[in-house]
Amino acid sequence: MVCDQKFFSELKKEASDIAGCFSSRVRRLLQLHTAPGMQKYLLTLRQCFKNDQQAMRQECQILIDYALMNAIAMQKILKKYDKVHCSVNGRNFKSKMRAEHLEILQSPWLIELGALSLNFNESNGGKSNDIFSHFSCNLSDTGSIMTLMFPDSVKLEYDLTCPICLDMVFNPYALGCGHLFCKSCACTAASVMIFQGIKAASNVSKCPVCREVSTVT
Repeated sequence: MVCDQKFFSELKKEASDIAGCFSSRVRRLLQLHTAPGMQKYLLTLRQCFKNDQQAMRQECQILIDYALMNAIAMQKILKKYDKVHCSVNGRNFKSKMRAEHLEILQSPWLIELGALSLNFNESNGGKSNDIFSHFSCNLSDTGSIMTLMFPDSVKLEYDLTCPICLDMVFNPYALGCGHLFCKSCACTAASVMIFQGIKAASNVSKCPVCREVSTVT
């Protein structure tokens, strides 16, 4: 029992560090998109004098591979643990990580990274780029779904429908709980002005879907 507690405690710390590193790097990559006011203007101006589009593409691919690699590794570790110990502790640990938003495939930053990769494809004339083939998007009258495909043909689907306006998310904002909203809808729900942004919301603001407190990222 003591060994189990130590094993899962260290594994949780590792998962937390991985999720934190991933979020930090994606946040920097998306800085131009999320920066407010004058900062956004200066960053846009800087882009005019730097040819770093290819560097952004490469970083995007590295982060997608990083998320998939760590998710697969974690899945194999927990599956092996349950097989060796004839238990369900690994499965329960995975559920606990998901509940605490430590599972990297549930990260709202992965959703935003997927949107960025699709934008790169769009800027390429709509032609599919091999380095971003993990992501695809299906837009129809019944809903808007982003699909993340694993190397072993397993896939995850993310709903891109805003739970508030029930339309496809526009200028998306992801909360720490994983729910995605239009920026204007999220600001209205948090009782802040659009120009202020979600970060200006009270620290007791709740997600309109799951009602979790302090989920603004």
